[in-house]
Amino acid sequence: MSEVCATLHRLANGLPRIMASNGANSIPANGIYLVFEAGETSHGASRIVRVGTHTGNNNLRKRIFEHVEKPNKDRSIFRKHIGRCILAGDPFLQQWNLDLTSRKNKENYAHEIDAVRQKAVEAQVTEYISGKLEFVVIPVEDKAERLTHEKAILSTIASCEKCRPSPNWLGLKHPSEAVRSGLWNIQGYGSSILTLPDVERIASLLSPRPIISP
Repeated sequence: MSEVCATLHRLANGLPRIMASNGANSIPANGIYLVFEAGETSHGASRIVRVGTHTGNNNLRKRIFEHVEKPNKDRSIFRKHIGRCILAGDPFLQQWNLDLTSRKNKENYAHEIDAVRQKAVEAQVTEYISGKLEFVVIPVEDKAERLTHEKAILSTIASCEKCRPSPNWLGLKHPSEAVRSGLWNIQGYGSSILTLPDVERIASLLSPRPIISP
């Protein structure tokens, strides 16, 4: 397990970093994104703190934009998770947790939201992402393969004893144990973990192919 996860981290750390404030043009149309966070390390390198992909065709750039720049936590569970930690112990958390995506929920709950406060928290989330996070991307055209790899990568990192958060990691304030264990993910895990051939397959999707040996 540790060897496979270390190999995955070497691969990921060798990819070009995309900052929240730039790099949109370098994002492929389809793929898996991995997130690094300042201060978080494992296997002697930056620790992967989130894994994600998309279901719609040619939608990866839009999905990353929704996480990074669009101030709407109901369109990004990643943003909602970060906001939950920023608001730990704050009564406004109850409003933050409301999802106004559906018309019914808007009608039922929109009047309860302090719009000024919500805008301020969205700004805090954006500031945290732009100041702390970097993305790398693995191009994967096939939807089924994207989803399979995403689940396996998540399960591999979650099962690795070396991939644990630092004592000061913001995610430790999250109400979910799944996040507190070290990943900004709650859903999407699979039953299978990566094998070394799986990591080699992921590496083969990159051009030029990176060196992932120790």
